[in-house]
Amino acid sequence: MKSWQFNSFGDISNLKQVDIERPKSNQTDALVKISYASLNPADRYMVEGLYPGAGTLPFSVGRDGSGIVEEPAIDSEFKKGDRVVVLRSELGVKRDGTLAEFVKVPEESLALIPDNWSDQEAAAAALVHLTAWQGLVDVGQINSESTVLITGASGGVGIAALQQAKAFGAKVVALSRSSEKQKTLKELGADGVFDPTDPDLLKNVKAYLAGGRVDIVIENIAGPFLQKCIKLAGYKARIAIVGLLAGLHSEIEIAQLIFKRISIHGIHVGSYSPQETQEIWKKIVQCLDKTNAKPLIDHVYSFDQVQEAFAHLKEGAMGKILVGPMALS
Repeated sequence: MKSWQFNSFGDISNLKQVDIERPKSNQTDALVKISYASLNPADRYMVEGLYPGAGTLPFSVGRDGSGIVEEPAIDSEFKKGDRVVVLRSELGVKRDGTLAEFVKVPEESLALIPDNWSDQEAAAAALVHLTAWQGLVDVGQINSESTVLITGASGGVGIAALQQAKAFGAKVVALSRSSEKQKTLKELGADGVFDPTDPDLLKNVKAYLAGGRVDIVIENIAGPFLQKCIKLAGYKARIAIVGLLAGLHSEIEIAQLIFKRISIHGIHVGSYSPQETQEIWKKIVQCLDKTNAKPLIDHVYSFDQVQEAFAHLKEGAMGKILVGPMALS
């Protein structure tokens, strides 16, 4: 079967399409024929050697995907032909991932695709929506009175956080450099949209909030930008660090953390157990059903275009980048 693997850490060009032996189902794992795989920045970090805990080389990346059960596990609740979504698991981290024609998946990390969702929507949803949920619900304790700031709002987690926050009835302030993406964010329900590079950003956001501050920050940028988020945060605000697009290091004013009693939390969906993931996934689907929101897909590339897909992801997509279809043999 076809798979995308890398044999050494380094540039994303190290990821190559190869022919490998097709895996088999077993007592606990189903064999899934992948329909669509979704790319995440962490996949690139894995190839570059910047992500801890990588599997044994050669290794296949890919954490998200949708597909068809080809071979259920023994005594399985699934049957051959079931449409399934791959939830957060060790796939693409310690086990070969979804950028392959077939993948062996622990059945505890599979869920049936909702009837009103397409295979593409399912492939685009799991990791980003689980991440957004941890930031908004577990950390942010979101409710209908919350005001949420989302940095890097046009990315996968940003869009997911926007959709969930609006389903909770919260007010959302979204940041994006692109005027075209700002327009799309407004169409998706963002209440206020601003350019993070505007030198008057802090003044303009505070004016928009009538002198108020935000209760929750979904921070996809970090680096030097974290200090601006702290300045926009209100009393007892909660900042969820999701991404590091602006760098690994931040310089912040500690006094503001103390006097505003701001808390900063790292977001890592790998901390969820498979059982927790299943329960949260059900809540996410129910949440999105309130507003009939579906994952936003920027572009679908063919299986041969994985390098082009990663290049597009690095440039900045509006939503998710998918690879598929992959029924190659």
